[in-house]
Amino acid sequence: MAKSSSAIRERISRKRKAPTVNVPPVNSAPCDAKGTLVIIGGNECKEGHRPILDDVARRAGSGKLLVATLASEEPEEQWEEYSRVFKGLGVKKVEQLDARRREDLVGDDLVRRLDGVSVVFFAGGDQMKITSKFGGTPLCTRMRDLYQNGATIAGTSSGASVMSDVMLVAGQGGESQEVDGSLRLAPGLGLLPGIIIDQHFAQRGRIGRLIAAVAQNPRCLGIGIDEDTGLIFEAAAKFRILGSGAVYVVDGTAITFTNAAQEQQGKLSAHGMIIHLLSEQDTFDLTTRTPLNTPPKKRKREPAPAQ
Repeated sequence: MAKSSSAIRERISRKRKAPTVNVPPVNSAPCDAKGTLVIIGGNECKEGHRPILDDVARRAGSGKLLVATLASEEPEEQWEEYSRVFKGLGVKKVEQLDARRREDLVGDDLVRRLDGVSVVFFAGGDQMKITSKFGGTPLCTRMRDLYQNGATIAGTSSGASVMSDVMLVAGQGGESQEVDGSLRLAPGLGLLPGIIIDQHFAQRGRIGRLIAAVAQNPRCLGIGIDEDTGLIFEAAAKFRILGSGAVYVVDGTAITFTNAAQEQQGKLSAHGMIIHLLSEQDTFDLTTRTPLNTPPKKRKREPAPAQ
């Protein structure tokens, strides 16, 4: 009888021990919006085969495509280039949004500029110029409403960085990061909560600074995007990759040690970090933080010509 009671207690004990599961934070996935995000690593192809901008143009449909040149020091040149490209891709209505000062964007009447807009495209430059001039304005609120209800928000280079909750503003590329280095983070537009975006990634050697950013707060998922490469967020918690480059996903939830907060000189350490390297045909699930490869569809063989 004693043996039977002992076996029962052992079985109950085993049931009480929950399995170890690495569950990401709830807010590591984007909000449940009906719209699409197209996030580009910069220097996307604008001539010949240009699948990324072709995808953006296709999403405009019969609506307006609004090119925001807020981040640029040369907005008119930038506008002329994107206007030419998008019109060449068949977009009938292409308009510019530009301002050199925040006060030029805060009027309630400006919200009408977004009437009929199906795509907002943030061109590159300085991301702080976008957030400091555009963030928190009635225009920004209206843009978020459009995204929530089905519009596409796209951005390239600095226009990609502003999409995230936490925005990388500055940091040395091409070298290992110092504990007390020059890394700077700031709030972004928050369309992607719990994510940090970096761009021009392999081309400017930015793996070190993205690792450092994630080490400072492992709750955030780091995503580094090469040039001529885009992420397409059509589902709330997944993205797929389009373009010629690669995407690096830095997951810090399994970090066992980092000296990121220690007051000391020297290089950054981070143990147990997970890094995924993805390319076209890959997708990534933000809820489970796992990648998935989707092989391209095989072309049907053409019948041999009759002899």
